[in-house]
Amino acid sequence: DIIPALLRPYLQYLKATESLWVVVDPPVDHPSQCLTCVVHSLTICCLEEIEISYCACTPAPIYLMKCGLFACSPVAPTLAVDLCVLEFMRTLFVWLTPNTTAWCDALESFLDAQGYQLQSK
Repeated sequence: DIIPALLRPYLQYLKATESLWVVVDPPVDHPSQCLTCVVHSLTICCLEEIEISYCACTPAPIYLMKCGLFACSPVAPTLAVDLCVLEFMRTLFVWLTPNTTAWCDALESFLDAQGYQLQSK
């Protein structure tokens, strides 16, 4: 049930970040405002440890998606991956071929899509 529920926050995040081009601040709608649910805290590892609060109204994976992070577990995630890193991995697999330049081509394409230009060619 959680994967279909992630679609709307994912699309909202893509719109807010202009398809991952713009960095946005995490949302401020914390579940602590929810008066009907028990609020839980969770420490997530994603390059740095962050602590989030969540409840039944806004499960942890949905809150993380609103922050641009993909939870690695549908219930109580302890690891989250940045959507830009996932986009890089998607780009890598598109470019992946059995030669030694696949990784470099994927990296160059990914950075180009992010607005960076390499002076390598």
